[in-house]
Amino acid sequence: MRIIDAVERQPFSISVAEVIKDGVSIDFVPQVREKGYFDVDFRKDKLVLVAGNHVGQSPLSRDIAVHVRPKVPIANLARVIGVASQPIRCLDFFRRKYRLEGDRSATLEEAMARSLVSSLRELDSEGVYREYIQRTRDVMGVRGRVDLPEYLRRSLPRGGSPQIRCRYFELSADTVLNRVIKRAIQELGDAMAHQTHGDRVLLQDLAHYANALDGVPLDHSPTLSTRAREHLQRVHVPVLRHYYLDIIDVCLVILEGSGVELIGKPDEEGMHSFIVNLEDAFELYLRALISREVNLLGQGVEVLDGNTEGKSTLFSDNDKFDAKPDFVIRGAKVVVGDAKYKNKPAESDRYQLISHALSYGAQRAFIVTPVVDLDGETGPEYVGRIGNTNPIEIFHYRFDLASANLPEVESKFVQWTAGLLAP
Repeated sequence: MRIIDAVERQPFSISVAEVIKDGVSIDFVPQVREKGYFDVDFRKDKLVLVAGNHVGQSPLSRDIAVHVRPKVPIANLARVIGVASQPIRCLDFFRRKYRLEGDRSATLEEAMARSLVSSLRELDSEGVYREYIQRTRDVMGVRGRVDLPEYLRRSLPRGGSPQIRCRYFELSADTVLNRVIKRAIQELGDAMAHQTHGDRVLLQDLAHYANALDGVPLDHSPTLSTRAREHLQRVHVPVLRHYYLDIIDVCLVILEGSGVELIGKPDEEGMHSFIVNLEDAFELYLRALISREVNLLGQGVEVLDGNTEGKSTLFSDNDKFDAKPDFVIRGAKVVVGDAKYKNKPAESDRYQLISHALSYGAQRAFIVTPVVDLDGETGPEYVGRIGNTNPIEIFHYRFDLASANLPEVESKFVQWTAGLLAP
């Protein structure tokens, strides 16, 4: 399978011939096409595609996968996902057991650890997979096949030796697959152990499975992932042990930092991928930042999701339409806001914000957009005032996602938001 590297919102092209099926139709994976992960245009004999608000790796066809990198630094993206508790969603038509569980996770590492522990559950019931490994050792007596030339070379000049060089097969847990699992457990455990508020129960689960692999050495070789893939191409994993493929899938994602192509299976069922919806993650992230600073916002202040518990009716005399701003902040004043994962808000975004503010009786309203370029303008901007009797002040906040000090950016944003509640 060919992997194409791309960047969010930036175009890339492929030859039409690469994705034509039976000389007639374009062989895109239906689920990817239906989700609209890519905008597609035709230019002569090329398909020009633009990745939307999703990053991660997904297949385009049976032979091509696209790895979309975010514009923001990976460390910042990990923080956004962790704060937002945004799951890194696996596409449903891939291996069902492979899911990065982010709904209860504070960090990206914790989400990965939950997925790994979930995959490892079958080790408790099925046991550690062992393989017959060829050994060559000096032993007392004969075991397996004697290495006669080596025995004669070493023993005869010394007048005989009680040890005999033998080659034999031994059923062992020290396999390259188990080394991959042991390494993934170790790396995640180390990362989580340094977290101030890490999940202790999750760390205990990782330690439990590390102990189950006690006879497997910790392999820090940079070629470990490559050796595991080569091993899977050569060796047939028994049907009863196919759950190991799911475990290794998760481990390789952890060790390599990205979803990769199929392991030993040429069909779609053998592929896996992860997708992060940046638009959803950005909204959840900002709301989480505001919600967790209730002391800064003041006593009795509510931070609601206008899409769920904070939803209201758009019109005051009927309930035909909903008003669903992303943020509803109720205190001494009512403030509403929207998060838009785009370079700048469109005119329609401003109209939508104004209608939401009118519906909620808000005195102030704001739109937040991300800044992903190092030299981009950041911070709040006063846009203008709507109305005279009960005026609404409109603001635009440019949130610096590219900053090397994201906690400082977060603090400034929350303090500014709290200021909107002031008289």
